[in-house]
Amino acid sequence: MRFRLTVWYSTLLLILGLAFILFLNIAARIDEPDDSAVMEHMGLTEEEWQASGIAAAGGDAEGEASGGGAGPMDDMTPAMLVEQAGDEFRAENLDRLRTWSIVAGFGLAIISGFGGFALSGILLRPVRDITDVASEISATNLSQRINHEGPEDELKNLADTFDSMIDRIERGFESQRRFVQDASHELRTPLAAIRTNIEVAEMVGEDDPDEQRVLLETVKGQTERLTSLSEDLLLLTAPQGSLPLEVVHPDELVAMAIEELAPLAELASVNLTSEANGACPAIARTDLLYRCVLNLVDNAVKHSGEGATVSVESGCGEDRAWIRVRDDGPGIPPEDLGHVFERFYRVDRSRVRGRGGSGLGLAIVRELMDSMGGAVKVESTPGEGATFTLHVPHATAENGAAGHGT
Repeated sequence: MRFRLTVWYSTLLLILGLAFILFLNIAARIDEPDDSAVMEHMGLTEEEWQASGIAAAGGDAEGEASGGGAGPMDDMTPAMLVEQAGDEFRAENLDRLRTWSIVAGFGLAIISGFGGFALSGILLRPVRDITDVASEISATNLSQRINHEGPEDELKNLADTFDSMIDRIERGFESQRRFVQDASHELRTPLAAIRTNIEVAEMVGEDDPDEQRVLLETVKGQTERLTSLSEDLLLLTAPQGSLPLEVVHPDELVAMAIEELAPLAELASVNLTSEANGACPAIARTDLLYRCVLNLVDNAVKHSGEGATVSVESGCGEDRAWIRVRDDGPGIPPEDLGHVFERFYRVDRSRVRGRGGSGLGLAIVRELMDSMGGAVKVESTPGEGATFTLHVPHATAENGAAGHGT
């Protein structure tokens, strides 16, 4: 942009300056005195002018004397008359040039001022567009865009960056609204169940203690669900920042997760197995990585169905350790595969809700893996099951030392 402005202004001033100089030269040439103008100014005839010219050129005293006495100025020689006439013409030309220079200077200032103002307005139009759009943007109106069309310069990049920023803000607001709506819906269900059971318990009274016990167990279960949901929401919304990482052993985490979720798998009639392939130490947070493994195994047990098999494996790749959770359940449809890590997203809402799922488990896994510098991938074929894989950076000598020091 600075280059374009420099070229435009320099070119404009150069053209006007050259035109000004050319104008002065043409004017000086037009008004330069010739022989006829001098003769007319002095009142000399052609013969007298020729005589004075010869006398002046030759410098001969005799010729000078013979040429005198014929003109109106008897006391001056022709050479002196010519010199005087030239001085008078030069003075008139200088006066005329000075006047024209002043007029041309004012004209140059006015033209360059208006020209520069017009060019600046054209080149800086995207800035005005950005200002106008920014003044119309609010939390309830994020649909405005600049959509600047022009050369690929700094202002075009600025306008495109502004449009991209508004797109991100709009998506953020939309995601926030959807998150609040989904969270409110998830909280409303257990709260309604708690209220209903309390009202029924009040109606039953102390005459039926068995019924009251059942109702209290239901209230207790819904309260636990609310507690778990609130903890998940806090985990998702809390800023992770720069986490202090440490050396962890994936094989140990897999063994702990299998031991903790074995009763759940037995209750769901799911065969839960594990296989250690000599996973190398990794750099992560032990508690957060363990939470990720638990969520994936819990998700596989709930979705695979009775009689299915869920296997948990760990191993070592070229630059990362990995933990893989595989099941042979119904799998995930292709249209849902890209959304499974979204908050509150469910492939089968009725079935998962009946088992107490909140739709936050996989979203938490992705958030936690991103915060630790890892990644989570999913592969699935309908009817053949699904595979979720956690990738964690190796604990090399340098990383290991850094991990212990943080």
